[in-house]
Amino acid sequence: MARRIRGSQVVPPVPNNVAPECICVPKVYDWVVISEDITTTVPVPTPSQPNCPPNTVTEITCSLVSQPFFPVSCVGEGACTILDRRPANLDGVNAHVVKLQHNVPVNVTFTGTNAAGATTSCTVPLTVQFIQQVILCFPDEFGEENLVCRVISGDCTITTPPPVNGQPFPTSVGIELLLCIEIQVLASVKLEVLAKFCSPRPAIPVTAPSVCPPLFFPEQCDFFPQPNCDCQSTVNNSCSIEGGTDATCTLVLNGEVVTEGTQTLQATICNGCAGINTNINYSFTSTTSPSDNFTFTANSFTTETCNDLIPITHIITGTGTVVGSSGAFSVTYTLTLTETALGAPDAYSLLIFGSGFSVVANNTAVPDSDLLIVNCNQFPAPLP
Repeated sequence: MARRIRGSQVVPPVPNNVAPECICVPKVYDWVVISEDITTTVPVPTPSQPNCPPNTVTEITCSLVSQPFFPVSCVGEGACTILDRRPANLDGVNAHVVKLQHNVPVNVTFTGTNAAGATTSCTVPLTVQFIQQVILCFPDEFGEENLVCRVISGDCTITTPPPVNGQPFPTSVGIELLLCIEIQVLASVKLEVLAKFCSPRPAIPVTAPSVCPPLFFPEQCDFFPQPNCDCQSTVNNSCSIEGGTDATCTLVLNGEVVTEGTQTLQATICNGCAGINTNINYSFTSTTSPSDNFTFTANSFTTETCNDLIPITHIITGTGTVVGSSGAFSVTYTLTLTETALGAPDAYSLLIFGSGFSVVANNTAVPDSDLLIVNCNQFPAPLP
């Protein structure tokens, strides 16, 4: 719909075309969330903390060190290492069975009494190791730097029988972990994309009851991003009022036909297809009655309609301010721009209404170079 501009009075709007872009991003080759139930015995090193109960332990508890699902991390945490890999019996050349060793940090707290009989406790960090096999899209060129493992939720329970009347500080403890583990396969690639949020696929196979929380991204605020305008347009025109309603440049002020004067309209509407980039200014200067002089400035627009068939029309309504001999006051307005076939004169119509004030301003012979309307490129409508 864009037309070649002739002359130099109108500055073309900034284009806002929908176009492909090339970006360098971590591409997600695979993303899986798996539940695991691990029961094991973990050695406890000789504690170095002075407040650990040396001889009488009365209670042992543990807690799991995990990370929330969001924000999503694309950086390796060092939580798993690759022990082995082999092709999986699945369609697709890059499917592999990957054997992983997970290293899950837990904190075990020992509570008891010291030599003086006072209650004391200490927390000892331990690491639970276990082996897991998972089917992943894992190309031959990838290594551990392409793997991200995270524990995003779970529970930790001590399976060692509770101490009866106290016991010496143990050399090992039994631990049961119910884990929700996130595994991602990532690699930096250059992509040409229009993107949306992804969701993890089901595990292959699901071998334990899921303890994973709902995986939701935060909702977008409803005031951003703003929708594009239907059209963007500019007009820069002055014309002399000479005669009555039969002329091409006319003004009806408060119901009276003006026969002499100059009216000027300068407007940039939806520049860059963004409604916030809109400025509309109109002025009238009388040749015979200076008290009739006034200016109009649009403060906002509430509706915008574009018809992209020849002749193209762009209609804006909203509120603004008129400043004249009687002061400043608020008004409503409707501005209609019309662009005809190439070479033919264009037109505008400006209607302004306020308390005891009205304006009907028209110019049906705007030079082709003074007025331009361009259709904004839009994303396609969503499928039903």
